Amino acid sequence: MDVQTANANVSRVPFFRFLNFEIRSLDNLHAEAEMTFDDRHIGNPVMEYYHGGIIASFMEATAAIAVQPDFADVPAKPINLTVDYLRPGVKGPLFARANVTRKGKRMASVSVITWQTDREKAVAEGLYHFLLV
Repeated sequence: MDVQTANANVSRVPFFRFLNFEIRSLDNLHAEAEMTFDDRHIGNPVMEYYHGGIIASFMEATAAIAVQPDFADVPAKPINLTVDYLRPGVKGPLFARANVTRKGKRMASVSVITWQTDREKAVAEGLYHFLLV
């Protein structure tokens, strides 16, 4: 699936529109996305940091797209997730890269990393498991 089609699918999901992100690259087992900062994403209004739930949701959305980029009629269902927050997400764009580490008939495991200006300085890392129905 190409990036343009994936972004058209993303725009049809209300929560994905709320997150305000776009897929930047997509191949068989990887997805990379960029989320534009918006005031509704703020968790700490004094420092203008991203809310942790927004970061985790963006990571989950990117992971789900990496697992099922065609947005099948029955989407992959998240069954478990672990997120490690490594540093604050400051005002500005946030990037995520999801790598499908294992995909079977019933389950998929995806690792996700988010960063802002330097890919080597991760904001958060996560491991997501999806049930494929």
